Amino acid sequence: MFDRLIWQADRVLLDDLVFRLQHTKSERWDLGDDCFIFFKVKPLVDQYARFWGARPGFQAQNIFELGLWDGGSIAFWFELFQPRKHVGVDFAARGDSAYFQRYIASRGLRQRIATHWSVDQANAARLREIARREFDGPLDLVIDDASHLYGPTKVSFETLFPLLRPGGLYVIEDWAWAHWPEFQAANHPWATERALTQLIGELVAAAGSSAALIGSVSIFQGFTVVERGPIALPPDAPFALDQHISRRPRVSLARWLVRSARRAIRRRLK
Repeated sequence: MFDRLIWQADRVLLDDLVFRLQHTKSERWDLGDDCFIFFKVKPLVDQYARFWGARPGFQAQNIFELGLWDGGSIAFWFELFQPRKHVGVDFAARGDSAYFQRYIASRGLRQRIATHWSVDQANAARLREIARREFDGPLDLVIDDASHLYGPTKVSFETLFPLLRPGGLYVIEDWAWAHWPEFQAANHPWATERALTQLIGELVAAAGSSAALIGSVSIFQGFTVVERGPIALPPDAPFALDQHISRRPRVSLARWLVRSARRAIRRRLK
């Protein structure tokens, strides 16, 4: 599909679909609402092309997507994978755009694409309920392009990762925002938010602890992809990522002080 994309200054075209590039929005836009709003830039899509190009045999029949905005990403991923079922949720209290509705109707996709609005990605019970209702088997792919905040993103991961089949993939977009200059100003709304990098570090640590839970972690600047390992995870049982990370025992403060004192004494005796 990536070879079919036609990139222009303010839009990307995919056959008869128009995606308005919101990062280059200007008053010269001439199509009104006859488009999807697309919050992905070409360098990010190029990274995806590299990743999926290295996995030509990957099949995604059941896709769960977090973060919709205007539905453009659903159409984008649906056209790439042609899944049996693609379900998206978003925190916003809105509904499908007219352009999105025409896309669904013109292609007869009402049974294959479903959207749920006013859904908090940190609401684990709601996510599980939607997954049980919408899918008739395990998930193949989860794409998290929602809040990008540590707490909600981790809740979603711990809720949906157990629902992936072994070999299924979990994508976390924009994990690196804390390392981008525009997010580092002291008055930025996220100035006191915990960097999402911490979660990526925890996933790497879990992958290093055992290949049973996480088969691999692929890190790009725009996204991280976590591959589900073969371990059996009951879909309705509580799952905590921290319990799958092996760490060295912590040294108590008193023990550390004793060691430091001994090192200081040895240095003086030399």
